[in-house]
Amino acid sequence: MTPVSTDSRDKARKQFLRTFLHDLATPLSAVSLHLEGASRRFARGGDPAESLNVARAELNRAFDLFERGRELLLSESAGSKSFSFDEWVEATLAPFTSDEVKIHGTTGGRISGDRERLSEALSSLVANALEHRSSPQVNVSRERVGDRLQVRIENAGSLPAEDPEKLFAPRSTSNGKNWGMGLPLARLYAADAGGDVRLSQDRERVSATLTLPEESS
Repeated sequence: MTPVSTDSRDKARKQFLRTFLHDLATPLSAVSLHLEGASRRFARGGDPAESLNVARAELNRAFDLFERGRELLLSESAGSKSFSFDEWVEATLAPFTSDEVKIHGTTGGRISGDRERLSEALSSLVANALEHRSSPQVNVSRERVGDRLQVRIENAGSLPAEDPEKLFAPRSTSNGKNWGMGLPLARLYAADAGGDVRLSQDRERVSATLTLPEESS
């Protein structure tokens, strides 16, 4: 099996922790500000209920993010196994076939890793593409690039940020959700197997690429 470098794993975890702690500080700062506002209103004989309600809501958001981040960082891997890359992609995306997800290409390669975690990473990327697509079809390509294998997910649309790296922060999420953990999860689980996840914009198409080292024979 191909040994997994700890560099990529440690780098991904440090990057996640930086954005996670920054995003955690945002609702906690809001709690502090609204509690101060409630105190000033009460001191003036006013009703602090509105400020207290906002502080409570922001505190709930902070606890929600803390629990999600803790679960992600402390979850234990089921162990690394060797399996067919092409078969894994097809099996993982089988539930999405009714959503106009089309798989292209073959590699004939094998990879090593926690299959369940990698499947969760790939499913998160495809679900994200389906949620933000501007046309019915999402294309998934299995490709070989040097000594690495990759799954490239393409959909028509535009990234909601000029810097794609910002989308890997938990605060980057759709309306109606507290936090978006799909992309951070995908990158962390890919890094555990020595791989990476990247987003890019090419004219009117968005690509999410999950790259993994090919298992050496």
